[in-house]
Amino acid sequence: MVKHYTSLATARKSLFRQILVLVIAAACVWAGGRLMEPEQFDTNIVLTGVPHDLDAQAIQLEWGGQEIPVEDYKVEHVLDDQYSATVLRLTMKPGDEGRYDLTVKDSDGRSIANDTLFVDHFHNAFSRTGGSFSGDEAFLLAGILFLLGLCVITIVFFFRISGPVMYSYEAILSCGIFLFSLVILILEVPIYIHHLRTPALYPTWQLIYDLASGGKYFALYTFPVLFVFSVLLIISNVELLRHERPRFQNALGLLLGLMIIAAGLVYIWANSWFFQGSYEEYKIVTMAENVIGVIFTYAECLLLGSVICGVRAARHVPGYDRDYIVILGCSFRKDGSLPPLLKGRVDKAMEFWQTQKEKTGKEAVIIPSGGQGSNETMAEAEAMARYMIGRGFPEELIVKENQSANTYQNMAFSKAAIEAREGGDTKVRSAFVTTNYHVFRSGVWAGLAGFEAEGMGSRTKWWFWPNAFVRECVGLVKNRIVEEIIFLILLVGLFAVITMFSYA
Repeated sequence: MVKHYTSLATARKSLFRQILVLVIAAACVWAGGRLMEPEQFDTNIVLTGVPHDLDAQAIQLEWGGQEIPVEDYKVEHVLDDQYSATVLRLTMKPGDEGRYDLTVKDSDGRSIANDTLFVDHFHNAFSRTGGSFSGDEAFLLAGILFLLGLCVITIVFFFRISGPVMYSYEAILSCGIFLFSLVILILEVPIYIHHLRTPALYPTWQLIYDLASGGKYFALYTFPVLFVFSVLLIISNVELLRHERPRFQNALGLLLGLMIIAAGLVYIWANSWFFQGSYEEYKIVTMAENVIGVIFTYAECLLLGSVICGVRAARHVPGYDRDYIVILGCSFRKDGSLPPLLKGRVDKAMEFWQTQKEKTGKEAVIIPSGGQGSNETMAEAEAMARYMIGRGFPEELIVKENQSANTYQNMAFSKAAIEAREGGDTKVRSAFVTTNYHVFRSGVWAGLAGFEAEGMGSRTKWWFWPNAFVRECVGLVKNRIVEEIIFLILLVGLFAVITMFSYA
């Protein structure tokens, strides 16, 4: 039986520990592969303007300055599914630290290839032309295994979190990392296979470059999905504006949808340019494309992760063993009657209460939670209680929490009411009810208030849900804006460094 995480602290420690183990395992694979060939270094140099049947004896290897020991070399004609080339394969034993310039000439003394080899203090070699370096095969394998392991760890973590832990940023983060790692893995594995077959045509630097461009590829390849999502978001928002009064909050989905489509089209157009400029300028432009791609990818993973977690939270039904059910309030009509949004929440709570009683015989206490607004005739809790009593619900099983003014206070004050009723901090099982789009963020507030409860969502009109959920996503990011900016800066810096390394 799979053990679920029911404590956020335990879940965080477990996730951190698993990723740390994965990093160590990947480092061991790389180090082990490097130690298996401590002194041998292989590289491939593509020869241009030579016949396919060129004999290895017809070429000359000239080293500028100090010569590096070449143990073996041969010329091969390499044929792949799309490309072909004549390749010089060199097997060397790196010597002293330094730079070694190689010129390959044919029998007529004409230069047909050049390479620069760098050797460090630990006899690690790097070929500028071939893009290979000591232990590169093990490094690439470690990278593939790391991405695969990251996919497995994050998806297992996502399905193992349960109860209040579902409503956490870690749930969104695990979703986003899984999506990003999966896309990069799908892109990298075919190239890695081609590299193993024909390393000259798919050199090491190509895989490093593709890894650096992972954010760009993710943004470009997933744009069709995002485009469809944006169109549906715009349609639902237009329908919302037809039913609700025009205001900025009711147009967030429309604005976001148009921004996503416009930004995506501009990014695709910019990536289709044929660059003309110096090599150094090309590196800067490529780095800018990759960095922007990472920002796009980060925002997209955050959005998709939030949507997945939000839908999961909205569809979740707590176990039928609850002692208390909290209903989160919202504004009601001037005559004291409940509008559809609030009525749906109360009906959902009473429906769950009735189902639990039929299944287990257990009668939960319902806490309608909500204070009195400046334009309201009574507390929201009072309006909900009157509706419940009018529907025949036992009045003695209603505890009104009529002081809260926001979701955090709903959770904190309801928790205090439960503790007061139970005579202290006892182990009781609680649930809360709100509208479907609001469940995940409400769960986050419950966690911040120290209130352990599982949520369930009442339905709302299809055209209301998407725009409201966008507001919830904005609220989630706003709560963590400093952490998000720091994480994004680190991510951008990492991919900028990898990009520049791929052009070293």
